[in-house]
Amino acid sequence: MMESWRGLGRGARNGIAVGLLLIVAVMGGLAWWIYRADYQVLFADLSPADAAAMTAELDKSKTPYQLGGEGRTILVPQDMVYKTRLKLMGKEVPLHGAVGFEVFNNADFGMTDFVQKVNYQRAIQGELQRTILAIDDVQTARVHLAVPEQGLFKRQAAKAKASVTVTMKQGHALGAEQVLGIQRLVAASVPELTAADVTVLDQHGVALTRAGGTDAAEAAASGQLDAKRGGEDYLLKKVNRVLDQTFGAGTAVASIDLSLNMDQSRVTLEQVLPAQAVVRERKVVSDASGGQNDAVARNPGSSTTEADYQVGRRTEQLNVASGAVKRMTVAVLVRQSLNEDQIEKLKEVVASAVGLNQERGDALVLYSMQQFGSLPDSLPTPIAGHADASPAEALPAAAAGKAAAPASRNPMWMLAALLLGVAVPAAVLLLGRRRDADAAPLDDAARERLVLDIRSWIAAPGAGERLPTEQP
Repeated sequence: MMESWRGLGRGARNGIAVGLLLIVAVMGGLAWWIYRADYQVLFADLSPADAAAMTAELDKSKTPYQLGGEGRTILVPQDMVYKTRLKLMGKEVPLHGAVGFEVFNNADFGMTDFVQKVNYQRAIQGELQRTILAIDDVQTARVHLAVPEQGLFKRQAAKAKASVTVTMKQGHALGAEQVLGIQRLVAASVPELTAADVTVLDQHGVALTRAGGTDAAEAAASGQLDAKRGGEDYLLKKVNRVLDQTFGAGTAVASIDLSLNMDQSRVTLEQVLPAQAVVRERKVVSDASGGQNDAVARNPGSSTTEADYQVGRRTEQLNVASGAVKRMTVAVLVRQSLNEDQIEKLKEVVASAVGLNQERGDALVLYSMQQFGSLPDSLPTPIAGHADASPAEALPAAAAGKAAAPASRNPMWMLAALLLGVAVPAAVLLLGRRRDADAAPLDDAARERLVLDIRSWIAAPGAGERLPTEQP
């Protein structure tokens, strides 16, 4: 054995040593990877206050955990995820700083009426906050109630009011229907509170609720703007559906602008009917008898008839509502190269999809990118609404992100790593032996062949312009 080791060259010895070290390192890494504790997400996207409350409970129960995501994600061993989650939910840990009706679980019998009213208001605010956090797009929320004090002999003129502040997730926004739903939710939970008295703000301090009450002009302007946006979005979805199914998603851009008639008018139509109706008729008869001669007596007398007629009329009143389209302009830009015939046909398809009316003054502009001289690599793809790719998910009570899919332990990876650990040392050993073989001295015959090759190269024409090839 020692003689074989001494018989090896220096490169072969180094290769064997490096191969053994690699085998030991790979086997040690595989053992550590197999037997290490696999930590999975318990809660994610927690606020600092919620993370502190959760870790305090884990420290009390002596449960091992790790923090990730800048302290906003809590991880526990894989076999303890569901058990720990249910245990924490059973302890009624106050999440998001909100306290619900559990505040009355340990009520003190000596509690004053004022303290009881304050706790009841806190409970209502906490329960509303938890309900609003159940909305997918909302990350955090705060609810404030201003309920006037009621008394038996006191008439209170002030009305109950409420304010809600919501913080949206990245890239998400509340729609008008969702804002109205939050208003109705809060109004239905508090006595003598109307939806119009609930104000909803976003994280930037912008009011999301519609103006009402004395701000009639502002409310009308907001309604007109919403009608314009709604019509444009509806038509734009139809155009994008046609373009995406024809050319592929993200390969065409469309824009629609509507000019609406917001004037309200009343039209009165009056029509004369050809039929005539008798309103009144009078007949007068005169008698010629009396003290008159025989010639006059032979006159039988005379009669007069008077009749009043009225021509029929029909009156019709039409109330023309606001929001009619006065003019529509559509712009489409297609990345794919199109000829003139294809452009004209695509114009007809888009015009039919949006209901274009040229007599009304509508306009449609459609171009392909080849008409601008150069084609970009890609066009921006529209952002989808509920496509959040967060790496982890927690319970709805913690308002966490999506669940993280743990990396499965595939046996093929283990086999590949083991083969790699064996193949690398073998390759190093063969390379070392080849180097030893290459480093062996040339015999007389090989030396003579090399001299002949050099002489033939020198004697060849143009030898000075090229380099000799390396001989083995």
